[in-house]
Amino acid sequence: MIKADVNSNTKNIATAWLDMSNAIQEVEDERNATPRHNSSHLTTNSSETEFTQLTATSSIKTAFIQTSSQSSDQIKDDLRQQYDQRPEKIPDVATEMEKWFAMTDRYGFLEEKSSYSNARYKEKEVERAEKWARMSTNIMIHGEHAHKFTLNSKFKKRVFKGIPDCWRREAWYYMITDCLRTATKDYKLRTNYQELLLKQSTHERQIDLDIPRTLRDHIMFKQRYGSGQRALFNVLRAFANYDEEVGYCQGMTNIVATILMYCEEEKAFLVLVHMFLRDQLHNLFIPGFPSLMESFYIQEALLRRYIPRLYDHLTNLGLSSDIYSTRWYITLFSGGVIKYHTLVRIWDAYFLCGFDVFFFVAVALLKSYEDRLLASDLDVCMEILGSTMSVPDDNKFMRSIEKLHEKNLKNGTVRRLRQEYQSKRC
Repeated sequence: MIKADVNSNTKNIATAWLDMSNAIQEVEDERNATPRHNSSHLTTNSSETEFTQLTATSSIKTAFIQTSSQSSDQIKDDLRQQYDQRPEKIPDVATEMEKWFAMTDRYGFLEEKSSYSNARYKEKEVERAEKWARMSTNIMIHGEHAHKFTLNSKFKKRVFKGIPDCWRREAWYYMITDCLRTATKDYKLRTNYQELLLKQSTHERQIDLDIPRTLRDHIMFKQRYGSGQRALFNVLRAFANYDEEVGYCQGMTNIVATILMYCEEEKAFLVLVHMFLRDQLHNLFIPGFPSLMESFYIQEALLRRYIPRLYDHLTNLGLSSDIYSTRWYITLFSGGVIKYHTLVRIWDAYFLCGFDVFFFVAVALLKSYEDRLLASDLDVCMEILGSTMSVPDDNKFMRSIEKLHEKNLKNGTVRRLRQEYQSKRC
């Protein structure tokens, strides 16, 4: 039962390895570059976009930039041709996979020492995967395989403990589609996706500029115009045509790239659409950023409640939530905010609980840095909050988020704060 899930994930990554082994010369940013803000507070694992300049009247929606005498249609055609090209020579798959496995961590990020050598972790992951297999039922929805679970307390506890990598694709899809209830019309979305890919988008130029800056330490996205970047380009430009008011916004590259690590291209588009529909992410990206501004208000209120000393300290330094946490929400914490092994645990909880869980992620993250921040001045606080943060124990971190979220379900804190914010705007 596990084999099919592992195969779908492995096939996706293996395709990237094939493309990577065929060396296409790395295209420098200057080739198509336009002046951009310095983003020193972001890491190489994030989309290098300056998010701290946003206000309620600004926009990170990007406009088409024409930098040559060619017509816009010709430029778009050239871009698509770059992404549509295929390698001329197919290398030995087994050799290439062995090489890249030796150079990456368990998630596919290039590093000096691979974490795959932890035998105890492998054993535990297999045990947990088998438990998830026993919890699942394979069903068919319009000719497509899907896995159904029982949304009970045991399932929820296991989600917060961390979904095994080979089950994330199925579990995320199950949760984001309201236990597969909203998946029944996805066959129409699949057809729609192919149609959307045939349309031109005014955002293609900017998407192409941002893609090389996204997760470039990951083997799936490292190769310029390789299979990973091609899938990322396709999903983003298709979605820009699907939701024309949102179009494309900087920060969406990180979200889609994270989905693509577990889902094939078409499935990633489906998951993205369901995320926007279920959690109204549309309002997070449209001009004025209404959901983003609301998130700042809620975070400030929760900090006052749960970490009052830190709230006072940051306030005295002039550090309100809108100054340092824009990229937290605009990328759903995927923009180099936290180490990847913690991010996927956070996303497990997000797919189960919805957008509101990110407020408690923010509280738990700031709580873990409370002592360091209290002892720091403005510059050091900005450096800490703008870096890729880490927590000493993912399990303890997730348990604190779970407790905060459960408490919120009982007392309705976020719901009241949201109503309070809306009433002040009227």
